[in-house]
Amino acid sequence: AMSEGGLVLDMRAGAASRRQQMKLVSSGGGAAFADVPGGALWEEVLHWAVSNHGLAPASWTDYLRLTVGGTLSNGGVSGQSFRYGPQVSNVAELEVVTGEGECRVCSPSAHPDLFFAVLGGLGQFGVITRARIPLSPAPQTVLLRLLIPVLIVERWTLTGRPARALD
Repeated sequence: AMSEGGLVLDMRAGAASRRQQMKLVSSGGGAAFADVPGGALWEEVLHWAVSNHGLAPASWTDYLRLTVGGTLSNGGVSGQSFRYGPQVSNVAELEVVTGEGECRVCSPSAHPDLFFAVLGGLGQFGVITRARIPLSPAPQTVLLRLLIPVLIVERWTLTGRPARALD
C-alpha cells in the first residue's frame, strides 16, 4: 500500500534484463565478484556465473527461485551456511535505496553502518538494488540429496503392547 509522499520501487525487470545487468568485476588481488541486481533470482545468478565464467557464489539459498536482495535482507541462511557462512557474510558491496529515496553504495569500509543495518534488516533500513557477491571456481560435480519424509504411525493397545499391523 502506498502512503502519501511514499516511494515506490519497481523491481520487476524481466529475466533477460536482469541477466544483462549482471557484471563480472575483478579486484586488484585477482578475486572475482558478480555485480547483480537485487531483483535477480539466485537461479539466474548461478546459471550466469557458471555458464559464462565457470564461477559460482560461495553461498546461495537452498531454494534458488528467491531474489538476491530478498535473501540478503533476511540473513540468507542455507544448508551451506555451516561451511561458507550465511549469505550476509558473503557480500562485498551493496547499492541501497534508503527511506529518504537516496541511492547509496555501501560496504564494510564505505558507510558501514548502512551496510550492516541493511544486511538482515528486513528492508527497514533500505532496499537492496544491487549486490556485489564474491565468486569462486564452480565445482565440477555436486551432490544432490533428496530427503523424502515418511510418516511412521505406530498403534499401541491400552495394555502397552504394539497392536497387530492389520487389525
